[in-house]
Amino acid sequence: MDEEFFEDQEIEQDEPAPEGMRINKFLALCGVGSRRSVEETVRAGRVSINGELISDLGRRVLQGDQVTVDGKPVRAPHKYTVLVLNKPAGCVSTRIDPEGRETVYDFLPPVFRNLRNVGRLDLQSRGLLLFTDDGDLAFRLTHPSFEIRRTYNIWTDRPIGPEGRAELLQGVDLGEGEWGAAKAVKVDEEKTEITLVEGKNRELRRMMQAIGRRVRDLKRVSFGPLHLGDLAAGDFRELSEDEMAELYHSVGMI
Repeated sequence: MDEEFFEDQEIEQDEPAPEGMRINKFLALCGVGSRRSVEETVRAGRVSINGELISDLGRRVLQGDQVTVDGKPVRAPHKYTVLVLNKPAGCVSTRIDPEGRETVYDFLPPVFRNLRNVGRLDLQSRGLLLFTDDGDLAFRLTHPSFEIRRTYNIWTDRPIGPEGRAELLQGVDLGEGEWGAAKAVKVDEEKTEITLVEGKNRELRRMMQAIGRRVRDLKRVSFGPLHLGDLAAGDFRELSEDEMAELYHSVGMI
């Protein structure tokens, strides 16, 4: 296991540092679940350290320990980075733009410029955009077989209405042999909330065109278990430990 993974950051500066990492923190960082949910897993006697069933939340995992949940090995992941950016409209989701336009990387400090963006948003779309250095996570988040949900708020030139909602849920012809369907559609007078799972190129805009609507504004508000919240346009943040655990759990990386 990565030695840096066991640097416990919960220790007060004036206290001697105990060895290892608390079992609930270890399991959460490994993607087993949030700290609260893994506490129940430990108390239920489903966790073993080096073959010994435990139920004490005070137990610590040391480097080299073998941890299992329900008999299945749990491995400490490399310490990867995941960021959420609230992408503004008008910037491109590439590292460098030949036309000299503003890119999403212009909103990140140099230390994060090596991260790849996950599930691009087109030039005029805005909202939640992920960045990570974990290639396996990025693949699982974007491959259709994992059916990771993305939810958008969309404003159109005229209301979508019940008929448009039914078309989107049933599926529409996007042209060039492609088909697009929404997993969920919530319509109100101001905007429509649409959830997709595939993430084809400009899929939502093409779906709107197929039902005779023009997109005035498009904003991604969630990606898998992650939500944009009140993050301001152009701002970014790193995921919390619980968010990291939920994200890895959502793609089966335990």
